[in-house]
Amino acid sequence: MLKFLIGDAVDYESIIKEKFPNCNVEVIQPDFLEMDMLIEYITDDIIVYRPHSIMVYRHMIRFLMNVGERGKIYYLEGFSDEDLKSIHAGLLKFTYGRDISINLFKNANPDRDVLGL
Repeated sequence: MLKFLIGDAVDYESIIKEKFPNCNVEVIQPDFLEMDMLIEYITDDIIVYRPHSIMVYRHMIRFLMNVGERGKIYYLEGFSDEDLKSIHAGLLKFTYGRDISINLFKNANPDRDVLGL
């Protein structure tokens, strides 16, 4: 894990790429886009990737794909709980009535529960 530390920051992109080599990884910080645009940015990738389900672990959003297809993972670094609630609500609203299941683990700690940090 020490090789993934940059100063006092954690290199989430490298950690996630190592753990999930068959996924495209994008680490997003709060100053990337306005909230509405960020939700639209993520939902646009749902249309492009066509995942069969989406796992949402608070800061981490993972598109689950069919075997042999490249997936997508977003890590939302530095977002407040209120921002995360807005993003999760936007994903739920977008996927409602579509053939995509969404699993929301809003109290999960992706660093511990998924990445093992």
